[in-house]
Order: sequence, then C-alpha cells, then structure tokens
Amino acid sequence: MEWVNDFFIRNAELYVKVLSSEAMLKEGEETAVKLADYLSRRGLRNCRILDVGSGIGRVAIPLAKLGFKVIGLDISLDFINEAIKRAAREGINDNVVFLLGDARELSSVVKNYAPFNVTLFMFTTVIGYYDYETDISILKQVHDVSEPGSLLIIDTVDKEYYINNAGKSIINEIGNHLIIQRFKLNQALSSVKVDWSYYIRDKDEYTLRLITNTQLLLRIYSLSELRELALRAGWSLIETYSDIGEKPYKPGGRLFAVFTYT
Repeated sequence: MEWVNDFFIRNAELYVKVLSSEAMLKEGEETAVKLADYLSRRGLRNCRILDVGSGIGRVAIPLAKLGFKVIGLDISLDFINEAIKRAAREGINDNVVFLLGDARELSSVVKNYAPFNVTLFMFTTVIGYYDYETDISILKQVHDVSEPGSLLIIDTVDKEYYINNAGKSIINEIGNHLIIQRFKLNQALSSVKVDWSYYIRDKDEYTLRLITNTQLLLRIYSLSELRELALRAGWSLIETYSDIGEKPYKPGGRLFAVFTYT
C-alpha cells in the first residue's frame, strides 16, 4: 500500500522523533514489563520473541533487557537504524536483533532465527495495513516460524472504538510535537482512514507550525472478526485484555488478543 511507504519510509525521520519522545519510550517500557510478567506466569521466561513492526524497539529493547531473546522486524530503515543504535547504547546486542523487511515476506526474512515461542504485533501495527487475505498470509507465515504451543499476541484497537470516534479529532501532545488524528469510517468496507497532521511548537511555546499531513488506511476488526482471521491462519483465541494480563477486555478500546498455536 502506498500509504505504508509514505508514513513509515518517506516520513520516517519525523516519526522517529515522535517515537523517541520520553512519553512514547516510557509507554513501551511499561508495556514490556507487563508482557514479561504475563509471559512468565505462562512459563515463558527468557524465551524467543518475534516483534513484528518493531519500530525503534520501544518494546523489543526493554524485553531484551529483561532477558528475552528478541527479533525485531520492520519495513523502515530509519526505524531499524535507530533501534540498533538504542540497543547498542543499552549494551544488549546479544539479546536483540533488528531486521529490515516487509511483513508480507515474514517467513523468508526471519527464517534463520526461527522457531519463536511468542510473536507480538504491538500498538496496532501491521495487521490491518493491507487487506484481509494479506493479514491471513502474514499470520500463516508467523505460524510457519513458530513452535507448537507458542503464543501470538495482537495489540490493537477494536472496530467499536473507530465507530465511537468516527468524525472526531484526537489530539496528542508528545514533547514539543502536537499530533491531530481525524477518523473517517467506512463501515461497508470495514476500513478507517486516519488523517494525521503533525505540528511543532516554536520556541515561544505558543505558536504551532504545521510540518506535514499524512494518512493511514486501516482494515479494522471486531474481536469476533479478529478471532476468525487468526483461526484461518492456525491460531486459537485463548484470552483477551484491555491491559495485558491485568484488565479484562472491554469493547470500544484497546484490545490485547492472545492466541495459541493449533
């Protein structure tokens, strides 16, 4: 999809700055700790993890610091280079490897590091970027490089969230950047277009300057639709959360769906 290249490759330098903000890195670290606790309770301590759409390593690097062996895959060279630099600064190169590659070719890119015990799709990444059949193909490829009994964790936002926020604008302030997201829902196609406008505060802290506009076009899923999608790829839903391992899933917001290899 053209928007994937536009958002994650052509505008990657800008997004790296956003992802590297203190708030975003803190969110990644907190999520990694919760994931580690959850996996440990399931007997998956220090296991091998595949993080698909790993970005700058917001989750992969903290997991590696906690003792997991992590392979991060991302389509953006800027993201991969930033993740490699961050891992080197943390001194954890033995526990984490970042690979440049397209998730649609996942099995060929990561085959030398397989099999995996856990695969992560964090922060609404990859699943939904293309179309239904491509999503099945990606999850089948994950199945191919996973061990029997392994887990698949998809962290996303459910369809009801987008229905509730259709036509609204959501404003996030991250460091000196302001990001405005506007949702345009197409229920007939189960898709949503998200217009992103990036602004930066000038030195006077009052003036906002527009940097760029960009768009995402996502295939969106309800929990039941996501369950059926994964099942077709060899994964069975076992648990759902709004906050991994802690808060039960409540429709209309964040969804951690946990699947097991079948």
